Amino acid sequence: MIGFIAFIFTTLFLLGLALLTGTRPNLSGDNAMGYGLGLFFLGIGFALSSLALTLTILAKNGFQWVASDASLRTAMVLLTWLCIAATTFFCAIFKWEWSSNDDNTYPQFLHWLALWNGQLWIPLLWLLACFLSLSANLQTHLSPVTLKSSFFTAMAIGIVYCGGLVVGFLRDSARQADMKMASEREQADRWHQQTLNYIASQKPGDPIVHLLVHTNQSQKNDVRQAALAKVREHADAESELLELLNLPTTYYYREVYYYLDGNTVTRSEEFAQALNESIVRLAASISADITDSNNLQHWSFNSSGISQLLRAIDEQFLNTGVDFRPNILTLRKAFNTPPPDRFKDVQYDIVYDINTWLNQHK
Repeated sequence: MIGFIAFIFTTLFLLGLALLTGTRPNLSGDNAMGYGLGLFFLGIGFALSSLALTLTILAKNGFQWVASDASLRTAMVLLTWLCIAATTFFCAIFKWEWSSNDDNTYPQFLHWLALWNGQLWIPLLWLLACFLSLSANLQTHLSPVTLKSSFFTAMAIGIVYCGGLVVGFLRDSARQADMKMASEREQADRWHQQTLNYIASQKPGDPIVHLLVHTNQSQKNDVRQAALAKVREHADAESELLELLNLPTTYYYREVYYYLDGNTVTRSEEFAQALNESIVRLAASISADITDSNNLQHWSFNSSGISQLLRAIDEQFLNTGVDFRPNILTLRKAFNTPPPDRFKDVQYDIVYDINTWLNQHK
C-alpha cells in the first residue's frame, strides 16, 4: 500500500511539472518568482516521493530483476533514481530558461531534451518499471524484456543527461574563474596605474610621508623607483624622515619604517636612535588599540610596519651602538594587553615575527 501511495504522489508531482512547463511562462516580475517557486516545490516533491517509492520497492525486493547481487542492485537502483530526479528537474528548468546558446557552456542536447518534454517521458519510462515492480503479479503479465528495457533506457538517458550537467558545471566554473581572474587583473592594473599617477603628481613641496609606503622593497619595481625618484627631489629628505620619526603625536613613524626597509640612509646613528625611541610610542599605541578596539583579528597589526621595522634594524642599524632589544621587548609585552572579553582568544600573527627576532638577538 505504501508503495502505491508513493507512486501516486510521484505521478502527481510529475504531472504538475508537465502542466507548469507545458506553455511558455511570463518570466517577468512576480510571475517569474511564482514560476521559480512552483518549479522548486514540484521538483523537490517529485524527488522525495520518488525516493520513497524507490526505497519501498527495494525493501520489498521488487527490483530483484535489476541485478542478482544485492549491493550492486541497490547501487544501480539508487543511482538511477538520482539521475532521473536530476534529469526531470533540469529538463523542466531548461525548457524555458536556457542561457548557453552563445557560450555553449552546457551541452546543447540538454536543451533539446528539455524542448522534447524530457521532464515527462524520461521519468515515465522509469515510473513504468517501478509500477510493475510494486507487485510480482504485475510482472507476470509482461515479458522481462519490457521491464528491463524501460528501466535501463531511463537509466542510460539519465546518466548521459547528468554527465552533461557535470560537464556544463565544470565549464561554467572554469569560465567564472577566468572571468574573476581577468577582473582581478584589470583591477590590479587599474590600481597600479592610479598609484603611478598619484606618485607622479607629487611635488617637492608636498609632504614626503605620502611617498614612503611606495618605497618599500616589497613594492613593484616601477612603483618603488618612481617613489624613490620623488623622494630624492626633496632637498633634505633624511631630515624630513627624522622629523617624522620624532613626531610624538602622529603615527607617521610607521611610514618611515616602510622606507627604511630596503633603503639605506647616511645618518645611520641618528636614525637608529630615533627609530629606537619610536618603538616605545609604537608599543603604547598598540596597547591602546587593543584596549579600545571593537574588531580585533589575528591580522589586526600586520600593517603596523613591525615586520619592516625589524628588517630595517637587521639590515642597517645593528652596528650603530643602539641596543634595540629592550624596546622590542616592550613592544612584545604590548601584545599581552588584555583585550575586550570577546577577543580574548585572538592570537596576533605579527607576534611570531617579534618572537623570532628576539630569539635571534639574545
